[in-house]
Amino acid sequence: MSQDVLSIIASFFGSFGFAIIYNIRGRRVLIPAIGGAVFWAVYLVFLHFVNNEYLGFFVVAILITIYSEIWARILKTPATTVLMPTVIPLIPGGSLYYAMDAALRRDMPQFIVKGQAAIGLAIALAAGIMVVTSLRRPIEALVHIVAKKKY
Repeated sequence: MSQDVLSIIASFFGSFGFAIIYNIRGRRVLIPAIGGAVFWAVYLVFLHFVNNEYLGFFVVAILITIYSEIWARILKTPATTVLMPTVIPLIPGGSLYYAMDAALRRDMPQFIVKGQAAIGLAIALAAGIMVVTSLRRPIEALVHIVAKKKY
């Protein structure tokens, strides 16, 4: 089986496990699990065509946050309960691991490169989440105003 397919399956189960940790019950546990797998696949496709990890994390974080906001409204639950398990596959753990490994081996040039990559990916992820979260209320207000003018 391809490495990409295995990583998509692993992201499903990773998000599924964190959904259980976040006390999501019943069929609702599948929403972040499916989202984690789908958006990891979207990231892999994006990376294949654009070849920019940072931009990929940013775009996929925006999509995940929109997905979480929509499901939060449907399920009448805080968006964080869907967002956190869904975003788990994107946490830059590999970069952090290799940065710490380089630090323990006292390989400072490698530590700096891997550390910068981990910090950059984390910032791209946080920025994507913040863009949607900060624009949600103004967009909802605008939609409400436009809906009132139609009637």
